[in-house]
Amino acid sequence: MRWLVVAIAITVAAPAHADSGYYFSEALGGGDYDGQLGRYGGAPRFELRFGMRRNAISVELTGTFMIPDFYYIDCYGEECAYAARPQAGLGAAGVEIRQRWRLLSLKRVGRPGVYERPGLFVSLHGGMKWWGGSEAIEGYGGPGVTGGVSLEGDLWILGYFADLGLDVLHLEGPGETIRGSIPYVVFGAKFGWL
Repeated sequence: MRWLVVAIAITVAAPAHADSGYYFSEALGGGDYDGQLGRYGGAPRFELRFGMRRNAISVELTGTFMIPDFYYIDCYGEECAYAARPQAGLGAAGVEIRQRWRLLSLKRVGRPGVYERPGLFVSLHGGMKWWGGSEAIEGYGGPGVTGGVSLEGDLWILGYFADLGLDVLHLEGPGETIRGSIPYVVFGAKFGWL
């Protein structure tokens, strides 16, 4: 119910221009730690985004969270030895630019120049993030770059997407400098004037 109220408020408050919109998205998936981060395995990934779109270009404010024990319930036998290895949580805030292209239109509009909202899209995105560590890498932080490709299905106020991407980060802290990357996949939903 809460998301329905938010979606209706965004739709009513959005400008009447057919070529712009605002949206909020949530995504859940996983990422693997590579490079010097590889000793910590990987972690489930949770993302929040607020986007502002003009034609096919969007600017997104992002929050990314790698939470090692997000799915943890219990362990038995050999699983416990794996669960006992050091874990590293990460969080990031950043800005990304997204360019998208239409693959399929769900509705034909006979007037040229009118942007068709419903459809299937592919998009490329990239940007900068500032990362901070927790648990085994508490006190570490630093910049990173991110990029990826998404497959998006949008209606007017609701959309779904699958995103495949890579984060590259450089963390400074009390010990050694940690350089690594996080290949990830997430699945999510968008709410707003898409």
